[in-house]
Amino acid sequence: MTTAMDMVNKINLEKEAWNLKVRVIRLWTVPTFTGQLLPNSMEMILVDESGCKIQATVRKTMIYKFKQLLSEGQVYVMKLFSVVPNQGSYRATRHQFKLIFQFRTTVRDAICDFIPKSALTISPFTELLETKEDSDFLVDVVGLLVSVSEEKEYDKDGKKMKMAVMELAENDHRIRCALFGEYVDELNRFLSSGCVSYPSSLGFTTIFL
Repeated sequence: MTTAMDMVNKINLEKEAWNLKVRVIRLWTVPTFTGQLLPNSMEMILVDESGCKIQATVRKTMIYKFKQLLSEGQVYVMKLFSVVPNQGSYRATRHQFKLIFQFRTTVRDAICDFIPKSALTISPFTELLETKEDSDFLVDVVGLLVSVSEEKEYDKDGKKMKMAVMELAENDHRIRCALFGEYVDELNRFLSSGCVSYPSSLGFTTIFL
């Protein structure tokens, strides 16, 4: 008997036995600032066939269990999570909740051509430039890359990391975005490759300077 799949927009705090068929459209690790080699967490954006998105987190103590099981762009059947309110210093989706992987969480490869391969919610430059207050929601932007600053060194609590500022244009509007750490290296590789399409793996928070 085929088990019914739950839809992402139905996820709430009432249970943990959610059964999802979703695509991992973004996957990244969050580094620590204490010099430790192990990332602080592994983060994902999951999307179901309706196009609804939710953020999922693998905490550092669980990364060893799930790192080899998950790849960006692939579809999986996932079961058994903790569900928590979507709060914190940054939120990658507008969903009211997010998922936390547990030791008992299961991940199985699946195929579903109906699940979107990308689910960007593009924010117009005019909307971003009119924003008066900082937002803890991450945003998707698309623009023409018109300039990149010289690489600099950024000091945060005694830990130094690379920093570069790039400028994007949309019609007559421009936004400068700051990249840090490994994203500076990825930007440099892209610029030196001569490619004309931007790497899909390069995700960043828009920071106004």
